[in-house]
Amino acid sequence: MRERAAFCGMLFVHLKIPEAASLKDRRQVTRSILERARNRFNVSAADLGPDGSCQDGLLAFSVLSSSHHEAEERLDSIIRLVRSMEEKGDFFLVREKKEVKGYAYFQD
Repeated sequence: MRERAAFCGMLFVHLKIPEAASLKDRRQVTRSILERARNRFNVSAADLGPDGSCQDGLLAFSVLSSSHHEAEERLDSIIRLVRSMEEKGDFFLVREKKEVKGYAYFQD
């Protein structure tokens, strides 16, 4: 019997959106990032707030894969996407945190 594993990758991205004067302005920027990442990389993505802050954004992305390397690569691709969008000047990346964990899920 061969044990199989699943790998779950999480990426958290903290953004600063200096020109946002309202939550609507912030959501316009964060929604654009989330939609592009979902469409391009088939990942789960969410805007985690913080509630009430117009100029801070915390985004989370998650991937599932049968390969640790593939999960890492997809998260790295999202980071590259965010950095390329940052060049437009609507926001800047404050920090990022990436983690990939493996889970044994069944045996043949």
